[in-house]
Amino acid sequence: MDKDFKNEQYYIVSLDNGIRMEEPISIEVFNSFKDGSKLVQLNNTVFGVLNMNSLKPETMYIDDYAIIKADIAELFDIDHEESRRIVTEDKTVGTFTTLNYSKDIETRISGTAAINAIVNAINDKVVDSEEALWVDKIFKYPTGSKESCIKDPEQIGDIIDLGIYALNKTIEIQLGTPIDVKLGKAIRKNYLRMILFDYIIGKKYRGFDYYLISKVNDNGKPVWMDAYFAPISISSNLNKEELIGNNEYVLNNKYIDRNALLEVLFQKYQKDINKLTQAIADAKKLYTDAIGRIIYNNTDIPHASVLEDMILSNLNKVASSFEEMEAKKEKGQRTNKVERTMATQSLNVRVTTKLDLIQKKYPINPKDHKDAIRANRKKENTDNVKLTVEKEKDNGGFTLASVLISIVGLVCGIGIGIVYIVLKMRS
Repeated sequence: MDKDFKNEQYYIVSLDNGIRMEEPISIEVFNSFKDGSKLVQLNNTVFGVLNMNSLKPETMYIDDYAIIKADIAELFDIDHEESRRIVTEDKTVGTFTTLNYSKDIETRISGTAAINAIVNAINDKVVDSEEALWVDKIFKYPTGSKESCIKDPEQIGDIIDLGIYALNKTIEIQLGTPIDVKLGKAIRKNYLRMILFDYIIGKKYRGFDYYLISKVNDNGKPVWMDAYFAPISISSNLNKEELIGNNEYVLNNKYIDRNALLEVLFQKYQKDINKLTQAIADAKKLYTDAIGRIIYNNTDIPHASVLEDMILSNLNKVASSFEEMEAKKEKGQRTNKVERTMATQSLNVRVTTKLDLIQKKYPINPKDHKDAIRANRKKENTDNVKLTVEKEKDNGGFTLASVLISIVGLVCGIGIGIVYIVLKMRS
């Protein structure tokens, strides 16, 4: 064990129904990286990355953002890895991001590994010559730089497709057969949702740091049919992000104009992001409240205000882009309110569930109740878990919507259509 973690008791923090729980843990360090993060194992069971920006007042907001972005990913049902705080009795140490991966039962393909596999396959002439020429064409696109980025829609689409292609093709090479259609569609959809999520939270850098995880069979071979997609680390690499302008996004190591990126997502990949963007447009007010709760409960008000303005501005652009896309459709192709309700029944259930989850986790928004900030919270202890109990306040926000949804569902039994109407009324 690293000597820094021998002499003090550490706790991992969770929050539910306004109650902060601090569970005692042990930390074993396996590796330290140049950026100061560490590969660690908690309680000899769970592997993850420990970032310790909280030890310095001038950088502690970075750890705050890691928690915030993880919760927003959960809110939007985006594949991600959970981030939680690590504390001692008297200070916050940093954040622990779970790798959510066991090498004994699972395997993974990173974006970097996938693209390297494709390059090797091209060199070995395993890849069709037409596909090889297409990959080579993308590699030759200008990388771009700060204040000089790619705006051409065709090039942006190719850069996005390169990541999807590399992951799918690597699986095909491993299996020796064409990839299952259902799996291929799932990879594509989750990859595009990752990019949309990056846009909303203002993430600037996404090189090839994403991956697929698959269970392995008794022979240690990946199954892939049950594979799921998750980006490696949803927190930002500051050294890389500082090199990128505010209106730029680096994907697959190419600098892309953010406004052009959003247009391409809606023009070329609308079907893949339709349900999420429609939910954002239809329940924008509820999402706005939920995001505010997440942000203001996890960082101080000056930082929270800046982050909230940026994220909500991006959220509004996504909602506006969806409505503009709907308005441009021919009259006969537009989705009326009843059709939108029926088409998104299952989605509305997930939306309500995620919104309720955030409301229960953060029943108070310090932005509206400044007296509820941590300094005024009452602490209680149990034998093994430290608890911090919030003052009881008016929940506000989307609590009324959740109550109405529950009552309507129980009394009327009308179902998801009514749920949607309530959400629509609130938004």
